[in-house]
Amino acid sequence: MPDVNVTIDGHKLAVPAGTLVVEAAKLVGIEIPVFCYHHKLDPVGACRLCLVELTPGPPRPQTGCTTPVAEGMVVKTLSPMAVQARADILEFELVNHPLDCPVCDKGGECPLQDFTFRHGYPTSRIDGPRLHFKKPIPLSENIALDRERCVLCYRCTRYYDEVAWKQELTVGQRGVQSFITSQFDQPLQSIFSDSPHASGDSSRDHGT
Repeated sequence: MPDVNVTIDGHKLAVPAGTLVVEAAKLVGIEIPVFCYHHKLDPVGACRLCLVELTPGPPRPQTGCTTPVAEGMVVKTLSPMAVQARADILEFELVNHPLDCPVCDKGGECPLQDFTFRHGYPTSRIDGPRLHFKKPIPLSENIALDRERCVLCYRCTRYYDEVAWKQELTVGQRGVQSFITSQFDQPLQSIFSDSPHASGDSSRDHGT
């Protein structure tokens, strides 16, 4: 594909047409935070954490993981609009999160924790009771799901569908009640079930 000229946070560069904004940003050392995006999976824009401001473009932030670059595009990842949008998304992610980092087996190596420190608000504006869910939910002999820690990035379900070609994981319910579950509530059988791909999936040896 021919190259197109874009500007990302003041950095001018030429990248192949069709390159996603999140990948183009990496070329100039700019990390756009993502939960749902993975370069080996189809982009879905589910978590909305990669919101950036685009010119020309709509007067609202756009997902950098689903938007390909275009000739003359100007991308702003640090504009007030983009910064506030990411902070808002993280605030919503934490509404029902248990905030038990000191006892979580992902503590210290958790993307949600890291992104909250880097991009989130210092304190939450939301003051209300948290929803609590049944946990842990056993998915196999080795893997259990903690619904309160899961950010619903859908990377685990998409990994099974697109890479492992094993449609063993799905999404149950809708809206705030959505949760990851195995197909027909059957234990995961794939050999890939020993390799968790989402922060809410944990080894049952940890007791989470």
